[in-house]
Amino acid sequence: MPKNEDYTIEGSFDKNAGSHIAEELRRSFKPPGAGAPTTPAEKIEESLSQVQNGIRAEQMSTEQNLQSCLSKASYHVADSQHIDTLFALTQQLSALVSQGDESLRQNAAQAQELVTQLGAQLAMQQARADRQIAMSLQQAVSALADAQNAMFQSMAICEMQQLVKHSAQVIKDIIAPGEVQ
Repeated sequence: MPKNEDYTIEGSFDKNAGSHIAEELRRSFKPPGAGAPTTPAEKIEESLSQVQNGIRAEQMSTEQNLQSCLSKASYHVADSQHIDTLFALTQQLSALVSQGDESLRQNAAQAQELVTQLGAQLAMQQARADRQIAMSLQQAVSALADAQNAMFQSMAICEMQQLVKHSAQVIKDIIAPGEVQ
């Protein structure tokens, strides 16, 4: 029997039936050590993947900043309530004192209680202010880190813009010159 003889295959066999499989294998095959995108679609897909990762990082950073702002707002609301309490105590004491010495003598126990409460509230407010000083110093250091992160964020966005421009150029490159409008 001759070596390269063509044999006839009986039945209905489409010669192009396996071509889509071969095309898929050819498209998905990457030689070992490759990995760099080679087709225009792969280049765009790689760029979009990097842009999506950058956007996810931006979302996380924004959510962390929002949480920090909400925490600060909560602290300021509580601080405002403590100051309102201080003001209410001073108003009560002022009303008592404004009635004169005789009224102050008659209500000395109430005046003493108000002064004691005011002193305790001021001591608590002093401790809160001292903690606020420490937190503010920590926030100053954190603000410097935030500024650095914002610079990195700006660079990342710039890189994303370059990736999008690159993707647009890849698309332009695959369009036939006669089709460009």
